Amino acid sequence: MNQQLQQRFERLESTRRDVLARLEGHDRARLNRPRADGGWSALQVLAHVINAEAGTLRYISKKMQAGTSLPRAGPVSRLRLLALQVANASPLRFRAPAGTGDVPADVEPGELFSRWDDVRAEWKQLLDDFPEELLDRVVLRHSMVGLIGLPDTLSFLQSHLDHHARQVERLLDAS
Repeated sequence: MNQQLQQRFERLESTRRDVLARLEGHDRARLNRPRADGGWSALQVLAHVINAEAGTLRYISKKMQAGTSLPRAGPVSRLRLLALQVANASPLRFRAPAGTGDVPADVEPGELFSRWDDVRAEWKQLLDDFPEELLDRVVLRHSMVGLIGLPDTLSFLQSHLDHHARQVERLLDAS
């Protein structure tokens, strides 16, 4: 795996471990308790995160087939990433894109965590196999900001997870 990708993936994994550790000791009912205003529960938030990671993985896997015909990422990709990071760091709420916001009312923690393990194993495989010649190519069309490259995609996934990890923390502190 490319060193830059490896560092970003290891950081994602570290954050995931921290989130999972924070959930330890809480029963299923507490983890499935929605916000008082009808917002998602802690497990629904994580189901959304996993849906986003899985959907991004599928999209990139498909785009990789185009090989070097993909456009180059360049500085505009970095600006798009910055916009995503600012949005994820802000207190503003955004509607989840289609497919990523489809979360069940009641989530079984073991199944959810197992699915996250599987998605992360697929990510690791993709990153291990990712061709060096595509590192500077755009591989994701983000619903809000458009085309970004793989390193920036991993940074987006990190800011997305950080945003939702804070949300999970608030939910657990409130209940």
